[in-house]
Amino acid sequence: MSIATAQYKLRQKIKDNRFSIDQLDHYNLLLQAGEREFQLIVVDSKSHRCLLLEHYDLFGTETEESYLNTLENLFRDHHLLMAGFWNGVKLSVKNQKFCLVPASLFDKEKVGSYLRLNCQIDEGNDRLFHYKHVKNSAVTVFAANARLIDWLFQRYPNLGIKVIHHTSALSEGLLQYNELSKQHDIFLLLENNMLSIVAVNDHKLEFCNLFNCRNEQDFVRYTMLVFQQLKLDRNQTKTVLLGNIDSNSSWFAALYPYIRNLSFGSRPKFINFNYMFDEVPDHRFFDLYSIYVCE
Repeated sequence: MSIATAQYKLRQKIKDNRFSIDQLDHYNLLLQAGEREFQLIVVDSKSHRCLLLEHYDLFGTETEESYLNTLENLFRDHHLLMAGFWNGVKLSVKNQKFCLVPASLFDKEKVGSYLRLNCQIDEGNDRLFHYKHVKNSAVTVFAANARLIDWLFQRYPNLGIKVIHHTSALSEGLLQYNELSKQHDIFLLLENNMLSIVAVNDHKLEFCNLFNCRNEQDFVRYTMLVFQQLKLDRNQTKTVLLGNIDSNSSWFAALYPYIRNLSFGSRPKFINFNYMFDEVPDHRFFDLYSIYVCE
């Protein structure tokens, strides 16, 4: 790795001792690219076992060029990401260029029109996608950086790469959450100052959005706005925390006086984990794991 070009840092790596380089054709490579982080897991398609998890922080990625260069350097330095014979590859993009459309109203010829109602898109630099949800009657329309997508497809030319949005993976995973109630459940996933809020009502998706939180006050404000919008009881509604947050953090301390029925999430049941993953809090990486259930 070149010190001059390295703009990333490995923050966490866990590897199952059953991982075998000779079995890559049985493994699924799941990637998640955010503005300031890059994550990956490798899951055995036969045993549904997570065999590898890596989390990278990205630095100096304010421009498109620096962001793409950083990811290219990361891939080039990585002994596994350059391999091209995986069972399958999926990419989850984490940005605010997305919207949900009822499946009954969706027209694939109008994906650009749907997005323009919700966000600004760059016709030259954005590639438009849509994802039909398996567990609810909605379609997520979203944009991803065209150069990133083209580069990734060139990286794995013999694989049909599945591109999804972070919120699609998160909501699909949460609709399979083993502790859903029959009423409202609110899920707050916080990672690198990005807050994803998902509301599930009687096992159906009711609300999904992504907010940029500059500080703890934004975290509380956006959460309370959703509670007000959905007319939820802030003392009774089950609220589950996911992501990079714990009971000792300032973010938790800021929210607790306003919402008292707080708990931390658990790992999904659709992936198996060996004992070495016990060092990761159960509520971390739920969105990353959930890429696995997106078809």
